[in-house]
Amino acid sequence: MKKFSAEECFIVTEKDYVNMMNDVNQFRIPKENKIILRILGIIAVCCGTAAFINLRESIYQTICWIILIIIGFYVLSYYDVINPVQIKKQASKFYRYHSKMIKNAVTFQMNDELIHILSETHQLHLPKKYIHQIAECNHTILIFIDKNEFSFIPKRVVNDDDIRHLKNFADDKYIVI
Repeated sequence: MKKFSAEECFIVTEKDYVNMMNDVNQFRIPKENKIILRILGIIAVCCGTAAFINLRESIYQTICWIILIIIGFYVLSYYDVINPVQIKKQASKFYRYHSKMIKNAVTFQMNDELIHILSETHQLHLPKKYIHQIAECNHTILIFIDKNEFSFIPKRVVNDDDIRHLKNFADDKYIVI
């Protein structure tokens, strides 16, 4: 059987960094939380709308129902709109202030036994047995060494063969978000 080998070099751009931060955030939020928050938002909007239509005895009640509807829409849009915008703003600001530390050339190498990620700031030589998890997200591939420590590869620099090999390399530790 032919041994697999791949090597990609890239520069971490601000867009890569922002996308990675959004992907990490989406990865760390349990789906149950999103579902519960959406259900609560729908309930708040429906109850607020029904009460606004049927129970407007005073200006104070009307204001309360409008506030309930606004809160419902806020809760509904939090994970899909508000949170990603906040993360993008924070990540862009962090990247601009620390660009010398983040914006450097990175070499990603992979073969059948190891993953190597080399940059000016760190070196990662990761045998298969030390991989905690590999997560394929919207824009990045996150390679977790443990629950909180990871390295990332922008999807723009890997091809379908590299992704297929990562899936085989990580076996059951590979997830798609």
